[in-house]
Amino acid sequence: MRREVRLETNFAAEAFEAAFERFAQIYNVQPALARCSPDVLARYCRLFESGDDAARRREVRFRGVPLYAAVLPEGTIAFEGDVDEDRMGDW
Repeated sequence: MRREVRLETNFAAEAFEAAFERFAQIYNVQPALARCSPDVLARYCRLFESGDDAARRREVRFRGVPLYAAVLPEGTIAFEGDVDEDRMGDW
């Protein structure tokens, strides 16, 4: 399953956390990975890591989930994961 989210240019840490948590709420599973537009990854690193260079020096993770730079529209993050339809909950 893949879910794309648009974030504001100067999103706060809470906005990133809410987008992550929304995937888990909808699909009842933590994402396996997230692909970020370069601007989102850079902003994430400024908020959660030791700065912009963090993405170039090592693997970046949020709550154990790897974050990767990807060719996506500006402000976009795409959460991906394997979803068990039986665990998704009742609609």
